[in-house]
Amino acid sequence: MTSQTTRALAYFPSDGEIRLTDFPIQPLEADEILVRITRVAFTRRDRLLLENKSAIMPEGDNFIIPGHVAVGKVVEIGSMVKEFEPGDIVVPTIRRDCHRCIDARSDLCPHPDRYQDSGISGAHGFARDFMTVHGRYLIKIPPQLEDLALLLTHLSVAEKAHQEAIQIIKRYNFYCYHDSIDVVPSALITGMGSVGIMMTYLLSLYGYRITVFCRRESDDIRSKVLEPLDLEYINTSRIPMSRLEKAGYSFQQLFETTGDPEYMISVMPFMGPNAVMAIIGVPDHDSEEKIPEVDINRVFTRMVMGNQVIFGSIKAGRDAFELAVKDLTELSDLYGDSLVSLLTDTFPLAEYNRLLTLNTRDTIIPSLTLT
Repeated sequence: MTSQTTRALAYFPSDGEIRLTDFPIQPLEADEILVRITRVAFTRRDRLLLENKSAIMPEGDNFIIPGHVAVGKVVEIGSMVKEFEPGDIVVPTIRRDCHRCIDARSDLCPHPDRYQDSGISGAHGFARDFMTVHGRYLIKIPPQLEDLALLLTHLSVAEKAHQEAIQIIKRYNFYCYHDSIDVVPSALITGMGSVGIMMTYLLSLYGYRITVFCRRESDDIRSKVLEPLDLEYINTSRIPMSRLEKAGYSFQQLFETTGDPEYMISVMPFMGPNAVMAIIGVPDHDSEEKIPEVDINRVFTRMVMGNQVIFGSIKAGRDAFELAVKDLTELSDLYGDSLVSLLTDTFPLAEYNRLLTLNTRDTIIPSLTLT
């Protein structure tokens, strides 16, 4: 590698400017890997960063490179690297830890000042041609998944939330003689962002009875991606939550992915006895919308009397990424064409402005190519 710099997309919060810049490539250490980024996705989270003038910059810089979802290829490896080789297709993980945790579970780190999230807070992201990175932050994927690799990060978030929900549900480990022996587990997914869609596909592998609450029409670009799946789709803009509650809808697992506090609260009445609700969507802190008034007594009475659990989950660790590789392989065999349709509107890095001006209602996961 002769060049000491790489092209990078940079966001300067001080003036709100986004532009291409030259960024230094760190020298390759013995335990590090040089990766050429081939594609980087841009999601709602990336757009929020590019509107945030109080974003936390990497130490020593007055800008941050966006992009926390990417795929690339290994170009060069350090002398101590054994698990990767040039040509491997890799997906970088988001979080960067303090390198002191024994099991490297940085996704559960209780110290926000000791980790950074690439392309989001405190660490540069992946909208650049090359990066030097430690192998612990790379997930190797089989060549046949390369076209779907940008879905892996979203699926890993779904995997983590689902696995945590299952661990909690295991407390309910007795047989109820009033239940039918063939009871199918039920799940509600709210929102049709990239994580919500991947959660829906994931739960289809596990045989759940799936219901989706969304504020989009059933023929919307995102909704149509779900057509191969056996599920119930409900547009809550047309059918009020109160009517659905009266109709007796109740679920064992709920996965809230909208990031809308009002929506989070409005679906809580659909938690059944012993139910678990995972909040995955992150609220927009700059939003002017106020949390609606709720009957707190009713909410907490239902939680206590129903032994319900609500928890937050985000930023998957290696275990969830590795499980996502396995499940994405199976999903690719079953629904490959539908999953490819999630990856919309691809532009060269130099044409990043075209991507940033897309109507988000008409796209799902747009991306930049860097080859």
